[in-house]
Order: sequence, then C-alpha cells, then structure tokens
Amino acid sequence: MSDPHVRRVRLFLDANVLVSAAWKDGSKVTRIWNIPDIELVTSNYIVAECKRNPPRQDQQDRLNRLMLAVRVLEFQRTPVLEIPPSLPVKGQPVLAAAFLSWADFLVTGDRKHFGAWYGATVLGIRVEPPASFPQILFPPLHDESQPS
Repeated sequence: MSDPHVRRVRLFLDANVLVSAAWKDGSKVTRIWNIPDIELVTSNYIVAECKRNPPRQDQQDRLNRLMLAVRVLEFQRTPVLEIPPSLPVKGQPVLAAAFLSWADFLVTGDRKHFGAWYGATVLGIRVEPPASFPQILFPPLHDESQPS
C-alpha cells in the first residue's frame, strides 16, 4: 500500500499516448496504466483533442475506460508559458499544461514536436516517449556478481 504522505511520480499524458492506448485492445502503451505508485494526469485541452480521434465505438469506449484512471486538469484557456522554450507552437500548450500540473514526466509519442527533447529535462519535466515506461522508473539493478 502506498504512503499517502509521499508524492507519487506524476506522468502528464499527451493526446497521442491516450489515443494510442485506446486504438487497439492490448496496446503496449496501456502498460503505463499498470505502473505502481504513479499519478496519470492530462488536461481538458488534451482530452478535447483525443475525443476527435478514435473513429470506432470500441476505441471510444476504451478511451473512456482508460480516462477513469487519469486526473484531468481543467483550464479555462489554453495554457501558455510566459517564456516558452524553443518548441514548435503546437507543442507549447502541452508543455505548459505539464508544467502547471507539476508533472515529473511529459509522456508523448509526438516525435515531430518533441522528439528532439526525448531524454531531456525542460522546465523540470523530463520528456519521454511511452516506450520508455515502466523501465525508466524501475531500471534494472546491476548484478555485481556477474562480470561486466
């Protein structure tokens, strides 16, 4: 059981992660939902983008089920940063929402807008593709009994 006084690692999920997870039953992206002691967050801006994508009812149903485990931050306006990093305009509201959510990680499969930032920490948020999880949180232990 988790200690309620310890802040869990917070993953901010971009729209493409949510849509990819819902696209196909058993998608590898859904393993993010099984990581212990994390908090999944996104924004209403991202959710609105997601709702436009899954064309089939089964995909929409999967997205709705997955969203039950994701905290959605409500912004009255599209979030912006006063001093945005050199990031394409389309990616700025995503990074702003991740920053305002106090996320530890921005999880995005958007290589076009965020690929150059993979593995980097921007405004205190590490940008990673969904394939990096859960390994990035639980790296394999080095077995010192084995020769290097």
